[in-house]
Amino acid sequence: MSRNTNINKALLITVIVLAVALVGVLVYFLAPIHKPASTQPSSKSTGQVQAITPTLAFEDGVGNWFGVVCVYNKYGGNATLNLLNSIYSIAYEYLVAYSQSNNVTYLLDYPVAQYEYLASKYPQCAFNYTDQYLVSTVMGAINNMTNVATELGIPGNLLGTPLFIVFNRENNITYVLAGASPFVFEAINYAKAGNITVLTYQGQELGYGFRANSTQVGVINGIISSGLRVGNVSSPIVVIEYLDPVCPYCALFQVEYGGALDSMVINGSILYVVGYFPTHVLGYGCSSPTIAPMLGPYCG
Repeated sequence: MSRNTNINKALLITVIVLAVALVGVLVYFLAPIHKPASTQPSSKSTGQVQAITPTLAFEDGVGNWFGVVCVYNKYGGNATLNLLNSIYSIAYEYLVAYSQSNNVTYLLDYPVAQYEYLASKYPQCAFNYTDQYLVSTVMGAINNMTNVATELGIPGNLLGTPLFIVFNRENNITYVLAGASPFVFEAINYAKAGNITVLTYQGQELGYGFRANSTQVGVINGIISSGLRVGNVSSPIVVIEYLDPVCPYCALFQVEYGGALDSMVINGSILYVVGYFPTHVLGYGCSSPTIAPMLGPYCG
């Protein structure tokens, strides 16, 4: 597939909202679905094209995160940025294809297509963990984000991906915002200037600023030290992004605004920190007869 740059972006955003709302129901009834002949077999297969089920989408979706961490550890920050750009471009193309065709199989396909790219580009970073280990990773990441939200006072309406925390280490001004919008750049400017405000768009709150207290500064520093750090480690401005490799909003943000954020990382004006918040891969897991019982209450 090639990206159609003429697609109406507002329509795509609407489609993504519907896709996220429907995927948990639709993928269960559509499984098993076979990939188009133009795609390659999964790296986990023995040469046979696998049926794409919610279980496989979950496994490869979480596998994408392990791949990102592996590339970071083996090849460094720039390779990590390139990988994120590539896998989100793949997701974006599948979402565009879905919006143009209403073929919901694309919603199952793209986590697997992302993983296939990862496995072909970095075969040493393609792992075959047990389902229980993948489930434990997802639950642990969600629990961690819940603790962060409690400590920083992040409201539930902002607990989605991409979730950004912008932190000025010189004055402790902190911004929290969510969604695929360019407001992260406004938050950076406000934090630099020491200004505290609420970020809104058409009456909807997208984020807000506050001055972190000593406890909250400790929490943020813990996130920085444990995350994937790319850019100028001495920069006073830190941009933390909690993401999910299969998150459609993350893909939309990366395609629309990721280049501008990457430029700030490369020129040293910010330290960029990546954390894992598996908001969307959870939908595949909860639609899998195999994975859902392991997730238990996390499926609601």
